Amino acid sequence: MLLRNESQTTRKWSDYKLISSDYEGSKFLKEYLSRFNSVSYFNEYAGILSFFFTMGLMCAPYMRIPIHGIFVDCRFHVYWVQGSRSGKSVAYEFLAKILKLCDIETEMFSSGSDAKMIGTVKEVPLYDEDGKPTGKVDYEVVPGLLNGYKSLTFDEASVLLNDQKAYFSDKILYLQQAMAPIGSETNVLVKHLVSGTVRTPSGVSMWMTTFPPKDIMVHVLEKGFFQRVFFYQNDVTMETRQTTSEHRMSGTYVPVPDKLWGYEDLAKYLMECRDEVKGRLLKAAGLTEEEWKALSDGEREDTAIRHAYDIFSVGPSYHAALLNAVDDYYDLVRGISNDEIRDTATSFLPNVENYTVIMANHIATIMKSSVITAEYVMMSKEIIYDNLYNTIIWLEQKQSVKTRKRTQAEQHAWKQAFNKVSKEIHPKTGREVVKKAELESVYAQLNDVSVKTAQRRLDKHIQNNTAERHMKGRVAYIQMNW
Repeated sequence: MLLRNESQTTRKWSDYKLISSDYEGSKFLKEYLSRFNSVSYFNEYAGILSFFFTMGLMCAPYMRIPIHGIFVDCRFHVYWVQGSRSGKSVAYEFLAKILKLCDIETEMFSSGSDAKMIGTVKEVPLYDEDGKPTGKVDYEVVPGLLNGYKSLTFDEASVLLNDQKAYFSDKILYLQQAMAPIGSETNVLVKHLVSGTVRTPSGVSMWMTTFPPKDIMVHVLEKGFFQRVFFYQNDVTMETRQTTSEHRMSGTYVPVPDKLWGYEDLAKYLMECRDEVKGRLLKAAGLTEEEWKALSDGEREDTAIRHAYDIFSVGPSYHAALLNAVDDYYDLVRGISNDEIRDTATSFLPNVENYTVIMANHIATIMKSSVITAEYVMMSKEIIYDNLYNTIIWLEQKQSVKTRKRTQAEQHAWKQAFNKVSKEIHPKTGREVVKKAELESVYAQLNDVSVKTAQRRLDKHIQNNTAERHMKGRVAYIQMNW
């Protein structure tokens, strides 16, 4: 089990340096969260994530982050797990209003065919000069949901975890491709059809929310999907629910204070930040707004990559701050005693590191700074570290419950078998014992396994001292220690 020091235990969302600092960007975020909190109560951490989601989506066409020989885009995909009726859906209502005012396209996903997701090729009849059908057709590509830059929302994202249906397994693969770095070959979804090939480069940002599904632990531990998103899990206690209900009911017929920024004001500030980034790119590329719009998608991507170093520079302690963050993340993971959870948490780290860099870029953007400082990296690390810690604790608790249930089930199975075998009192111990061979045979029959499997399972209990092997002459007996 991980240990955490006192300062980490008591840190609240309002303690984050990003929020509590006196910078212009920090003041804006306070206003943003105040408005968010008037809609989705006591979900401020998710409100912070919604800001990074929005900023990532708005800057995605213009910002590329160079890491040695590769380029990472600045999108921020969120998978938020929290109990039902606790403010997730209404949080997206807030987000959707902001995105609409920022001229960002939004789509809601519940189901859809390959054609709906990736796109398809449609036959278009050709006509002669007199408007009569020629009998010939042309082919037109119809873009899918994953094409282009837009917000894609999954209000009940648990449906994506349904492995029993091949439909959803395919969709997970598409979404993983869509989350690959923009401009990479893996980011382009390809569908070969009789009438032609559809190639879909994806710039979507995904906002996924769900109640805690029963089998989510298996997916987090074994599937690669959660290594690509910002996974945020939040348990809502009964006390928090009651506090939320009281806050909600006390607001009936009470208007939102005039001092809170309106959606238009929030969107205006976000667009100003976006425009500064865009302006740096166009200036470096020597392009006007009209010339930028005239470029093809591929030409815009090439331009964004070519001038990735012209959008931001980094402060003198930037890399030291990043390496310090990496050390802190690995220290957390090293403290995990369970091998399976430690391996899973380790597989999360490359994405955690990417999001640390991405968030630092967006913090510089909201500060309207062209220099990413060590302080911005530390602001990013604070937020991500707490979430990584909470995710690890959640995994450990889930695994502990799973292990305890499995142990209880095993004990129950052996008790059943033990009670069906003739018992004797062992002369040396004075305890009830049964013949080992008979116990293994009965256990095998009751649990539909081979006697060999029963022997192997019983040997583990003997090694763990939950069962003891005693001899009486040449016959082996078993005493159970529970």
